[in-house]
Amino acid sequence: MKKILLVAGDRYGLLKVLPLYKALHEHDGYEVLFAAGSPLPQGEKSGEDLPQLFGISETIFSVGTEGISPVGRAASAMTAFEKLFVDEKPEIAVIGGDDDVALAAALAAVKLSLPVAYIGAGMRDYNRRSPGEVNRKLIDAVADILFVSEHSGEYNLINEGYDEDRIFFVGEMTIDSLATLIGKANSSSVTGDFGVEAKKYVLVLFDHAAGLDDIGVLKKMVRVVKAIAENHHVLMLVDSDVGTVLREHEMEPAFTSLPGVQVIQFPGYVELLRLVKDALFVLTDSLSAQAESTVMKVPCLTMLDDTSSPATIEVGTNVLVGDREEDILRGIGDAVEGNLKHRAKIPEKWDGAVSQRIVDVLDRLFRE
Repeated sequence: MKKILLVAGDRYGLLKVLPLYKALHEHDGYEVLFAAGSPLPQGEKSGEDLPQLFGISETIFSVGTEGISPVGRAASAMTAFEKLFVDEKPEIAVIGGDDDVALAAALAAVKLSLPVAYIGAGMRDYNRRSPGEVNRKLIDAVADILFVSEHSGEYNLINEGYDEDRIFFVGEMTIDSLATLIGKANSSSVTGDFGVEAKKYVLVLFDHAAGLDDIGVLKKMVRVVKAIAENHHVLMLVDSDVGTVLREHEMEPAFTSLPGVQVIQFPGYVELLRLVKDALFVLTDSLSAQAESTVMKVPCLTMLDDTSSPATIEVGTNVLVGDREEDILRGIGDAVEGNLKHRAKIPEKWDGAVSQRIVDVLDRLFRE
C-alpha cells in the first residue's frame, strides 16, 4: 500500500486537495495522510470546517507557522514538515495551493529527496509582486509531477523548459470541490438570511487587503459600490484583513451608510457558492470565485490587469476590468445590460472528475 501525504495551507489550497483525499481514501492501494496549516481556514461567520464537509474525520496533521515575517513563518513550517515527513515516511507529497505553507512543504520535501506532485502547476499571472506567483514558480521548479488545470499551464511549463513527460492536464480541482458541495450550497438559507432574491443583487468580494490599503483606492471603491447600489442591492463581502484596513482608514461607515448595501464578513465556502450562484454578477478584487463563477455561468468582473487562470477570460465568464474607475464602471454597465451572457462556456476538463484523473495518473506512475 502506497502512503501519500496531501498538503494544503489556505482555503484555496484545501479546495485543491480535499476531493483527492476522498478519491484516494476509497482506493484500496493507498494510505492517505493529510496536513494543513494551523489553524484550519474557516468561514469567518459560519465557523465552517471544510474537511468535515468532505467527510474527513480522521486526524489532520496541523502545521504551525510561527514568526512575524513571511520568511519566519515559512521557515517554521519547513521545520514542521521536515519532522512530519521523517516521522510518517510518505512515498510522495501532493501539494495544493500557492501560499507559504504549500511552498514550505515543497521545499522540505525536496531537501529530503521526497517526490512532489503539484496540483495547479504552470499557472502564471506574470506579476512578480504577487507572493502567489513567486510561490507557484518555486513549487513548479522542485515538483516531479505537474498536474495542470488548463492548457495555459501546459504551454507555460513547456515554454519554460519542463519535460512534457512530467506534465499532466487533468482539469481544475476546485470544480471537484464545487461539485461535491453544490448540493449543500443549494440548500443553504444564506440568501434568505440576507433578504435577497436570486439575480436581484450584486456580489462584491473584497479580500485583497494590500490593494485596498490606500485612502484613494477606498474612496474609488465607495463610488463604484454606490454606482451599483443605485439600481441593485449589493452584498459586499470583506475578509478580516480588509475589515481591519477599512477601520484603520475610518472608511467602514462610508460603505455601511450607502443605501442598499450590506457589508458582511466572508462566509463559509458553501454559503459563498450559493451567493455566487444567485448573484446577477460578481465584482472582485482578487482571484476569488473566478473558476466557480465560470462554471456556474455568472458574469465576474475582476479588478485586476491579469489572472493566473486565462481560461476564465478566454472561454469563461470572467472579465478583467483593471483598476481604473471608468473601466470598472463600463464593465458594470455591460454586466447589467446582459452584454456578457455570451461568455458562458466551461473550460475543458472542468467537469468534477479531476480527482479521479489524478488517481489514474498516480496508479500508472506507481506501476512503472
